[in-house]
Amino acid sequence: MKTLPKIRDAAQECVKCGTCMAQCPIYQETLEEPLVARGKLGLIESLNEGDGLSKRFSKIMGQCLLCGTCAENCPNGIRADEIIREVRSLLVKEKGLPLPKKAIFRHLLESKRLLPRLLKSGASLQPLFFKKIPEESGLRLRFPVPFLDSRRFIPPLAKDSFLELHSGWVRAEKEVMRVGLFVGCVSNYLFPRIGQAALNLLLRHGVSVFIPESQRCCGLPAFGSGDEHTPHSLALKNIEAFSGQDLQKVVAPCASCASMLKLDYPALFRETDPLRSRALEFSSKVIDASQFLAALLPDRTEGQGKQRQPLRRVTYHDPCHLRRKLGIFKEPRNLLQRLPGWEYVEMSEANRCCGQGGSFNIAHYDLSLKILQRKIQAVGESGADTVVTSCSGCLLQLMDGLHQEGMQKEVRHLVEMVSQDVPA
Repeated sequence: MKTLPKIRDAAQECVKCGTCMAQCPIYQETLEEPLVARGKLGLIESLNEGDGLSKRFSKIMGQCLLCGTCAENCPNGIRADEIIREVRSLLVKEKGLPLPKKAIFRHLLESKRLLPRLLKSGASLQPLFFKKIPEESGLRLRFPVPFLDSRRFIPPLAKDSFLELHSGWVRAEKEVMRVGLFVGCVSNYLFPRIGQAALNLLLRHGVSVFIPESQRCCGLPAFGSGDEHTPHSLALKNIEAFSGQDLQKVVAPCASCASMLKLDYPALFRETDPLRSRALEFSSKVIDASQFLAALLPDRTEGQGKQRQPLRRVTYHDPCHLRRKLGIFKEPRNLLQRLPGWEYVEMSEANRCCGQGGSFNIAHYDLSLKILQRKIQAVGESGADTVVTSCSGCLLQLMDGLHQEGMQKEVRHLVEMVSQDVPA
């Protein structure tokens, strides 16, 4: 973690040109100067050693999606999102984590058995606390649950998590490669079908898959909140879980998990830390599923001739962690454009943040929905029957937004779409 003087020096490189004002999803909804990158960096510049970090300052720093839109468009290349995250780390160091986050990050996420047992119990008890929506597979709150808005669309917990169904080596019949599969929390506990789709795709194309039962949350929710202790602990566990198997790649279907594993894990270890080399080795093997599948699967668009079956339309939402952090843009579109029976249509502002932002969606639900509204409008205008993304958080956000608007459109993960249309 950087010291205050280094963070302040980084913030001072901002020339206050205001380019970020036309790009920031939060500023476009609030028009409040402190909430745009320029405003936040100005506040950071004014900090001095020993200054008390006020509640107002903490609140302003919390109102950032860390989407990286400002950094992507900054003419001076200022990584405001990274500076703001570093400031959040300072806040956690000085004031500690809020009690709810501390309970979730330090106890649930770090516990090997508590979270799985809690969610397993939740899956059996959810009929008592949620009511089913007849037209949809999601749930609505029956009784108030702390920190969750009763309007929220909540998918049901799976009866059996993916890691309960699959663990260890799953061998391909004609093996050409060996990879690890990092499942991710949402795919594991809410949508095991995503992990199953990824597994099926890999096996069909000769890729043997190692699925360590001991793999844990990637740590991104805690990392984005300024907690560096929990991600460091989780990183050690995940690196160990995938070690010693002679894996060529570690495939992550969730773009946010892929970004955390690949880009942020090395940053959790100091240059002098003897474990940093293991983190670097692990991260070098991590690859987002869309990038891996685009190279693995044959391009079947050539020679298909005229489509005989009726076309359905599909569009794609770019996760911020995939496009802005990992720089992956073409591969998901290429995969969707290959699908027989589907017409790919590009929605307007496909790379605009959906407003999910991890815990931002919980702490600022109304603002999150306002930001999402533009995305939902773009989905509607595209005329698509199905909207696809490759981030678990974006997936949940899109489901919620379409439900709020009463739009009967399907939301699918990229690997699901590709798996259902790719033969062996």
